[in-house]
Amino acid sequence: MIDSFRASVRRASDKGVLVWLLAVLLAVQATAVTEFFLTGRNISNLGGQMVPLGLASLGQMAAILAGTIDLSVGATARLAALLTAGLINDDPGRMVWAIMAVLAIAAVIGLANGMMVVKADFNPLIATLISFTVLRGVALAYTQEPIGGIPFDVTQYLYETFIGIPYPAWGFLLLAVGMAVLLGRTRFGRSAYAVGGDDEVARRAGVAVGWVRIRMMMLCSVFAGLAGIALAFRQGVGDPRVAEGLELTSIVAVVVGGVSIFGGRGNVWGVVGGVMFLSVLRNVMNLQGVEPLFQGVVTGVLIILAVVVFSRRER
Repeated sequence: MIDSFRASVRRASDKGVLVWLLAVLLAVQATAVTEFFLTGRNISNLGGQMVPLGLASLGQMAAILAGTIDLSVGATARLAALLTAGLINDDPGRMVWAIMAVLAIAAVIGLANGMMVVKADFNPLIATLISFTVLRGVALAYTQEPIGGIPFDVTQYLYETFIGIPYPAWGFLLLAVGMAVLLGRTRFGRSAYAVGGDDEVARRAGVAVGWVRIRMMMLCSVFAGLAGIALAFRQGVGDPRVAEGLELTSIVAVVVGGVSIFGGRGNVWGVVGGVMFLSVLRNVMNLQGVEPLFQGVVTGVLIILAVVVFSRRER
């Protein structure tokens, strides 16, 4: 009986169902604890807050699925936020080319990470930790104070809602659908799962293992760049303090969403559930006035629990 229950929980975890259940239970508990949780303003705020984490987590999922991991996600997002606000500098005419330039830079960062892992044979943790250190230094060299700005009309528009959900959240959901189609309906997506599951078997099947990993790490960095752009547009200025700890939080969202930390298994909607769970948790702590330092402790504990409870050590 106990073994059957454990197997059911494990299957629910692997499919991303368990984390959605946890998110719903947390929302119910939040509704009972604070009267402000279900207000339209808070729901709109929650939807906007989850976008940067959601984008970073979709990218982190890409890296982990292919059997790697990216610790430079937060640094990439921070640099993207600073560059976006700095390049636009309150000029609406600069927005399109500035965003394209930032995404191109993010893609180059991902390419560099992939080349270190595939060509130089660096461990992904070491390779992306190097990138994290370099990018943090570049961001500090660029500015140590808030910089640039996003036109006020644009930032105000992003707070507008459709059926109670802000437009950026709808954009994130559309990207999640696109990611689900890419991974589940295309040859490249199937190759990514194969590489993460067993790279040697994938290689014997004719899959270009190294090229798949490079492209998945580039995809991860592009999503991190999008997260930074979202942060810049939400805050209206380039803040050098943004995206702190985003790399670890995105890993938690991915793993509690049912993605194997070893790669090769997981789905997008489980990751979205993980993002929802963490966003609701942070929102509730903010509503209750929990200190940011303690929120960091909670995130750290979740990282430990995520690895212990949600990871299947099959190798």
